[in-house]
Amino acid sequence: MLPLAVALPRRGAWKPREVAWIAWHHRGVTAGELGALVLAKLPAGVRAAGLDDRLEAGLTAIRSKWPDAPAIGDAFALYLADRIAAQADLANAMPRLRVDDLFLAWWASSGDARGVAAFEAAFAEDLRKLVTRFHRLPADELRQRLRIKLFVGDAPHVRSYSGFGFLQNWLKVTAARAFVDVARSDAAKREDDLDDRDLIGLAAPAGDPRDAHGRAEINDAVKRAFGGAVAALAPRERTFLRHAMVDQLTLDQIAATYQVHRATVARTLAAAREKLLSGTRAGVVAILGIAPDELASAIQMLDSRLELSLSRVLRE
Repeated sequence: MLPLAVALPRRGAWKPREVAWIAWHHRGVTAGELGALVLAKLPAGVRAAGLDDRLEAGLTAIRSKWPDAPAIGDAFALYLADRIAAQADLANAMPRLRVDDLFLAWWASSGDARGVAAFEAAFAEDLRKLVTRFHRLPADELRQRLRIKLFVGDAPHVRSYSGFGFLQNWLKVTAARAFVDVARSDAAKREDDLDDRDLIGLAAPAGDPRDAHGRAEINDAVKRAFGGAVAALAPRERTFLRHAMVDQLTLDQIAATYQVHRATVARTLAAAREKLLSGTRAGVVAILGIAPDELASAIQMLDSRLELSLSRVLRE
């Protein structure tokens, strides 16, 4: 039997379906075979001079770094072709094409946990150094926020890496921006910055001035009780609430991030919200030293508006 490269017809004679079959059924795909698969997916008129050389270097690096990576086939070829076609000046961009980096980004965004692990292992030292620059913020929090940004959702951010230029440099810039956003958010959303209007707003904007003292007492009690209720939540409850309300993640996305069942996330969120409401109600009553029915209207407003303020406190 002739070697694959000899037995197959010249590239120009290959049909897209045949090329796809080759890529899927031959783990040891060559640069020429992958190049044919990519060219078959490029728009008419796009010329990718030097592509074979970049593919050769990329495939060698991929097999050396990640021997257990998925077989390179149709999906990655389309991913690569899309990014090649997006280059305005392909002739000048081609020498900067990093096939191995693009493959790692594609693998990590595919939902394969091995891809995420390989990505984080490849840049562990870079991220460690960057995290130390933000020493006033919890390192685990920074890493988790970055992990969600890069790998979670219908359009994970790691897919915005073009493949032209080093992934390492792209990640450093992306991570630094993400950490700066966290730092700014942390500074802007501190609990001591919450005023009566931001937190619950139980006091009406207009009314008898003689009631001002009473309204101020209620608002102060609500703030203290609410802060205590948040602090009393279990760490997982606070984390899941923050992801749901601040990061706007779905139940499925939270479940995938922590590798738990979707129903577990739903139960945890429901329990956390109930604890917040009951804890805040009980706290207000205890602080003011009055019977619950004396605060019926205020408590009703508290229940309806609590979630409007929760996202700010959860950023702490």
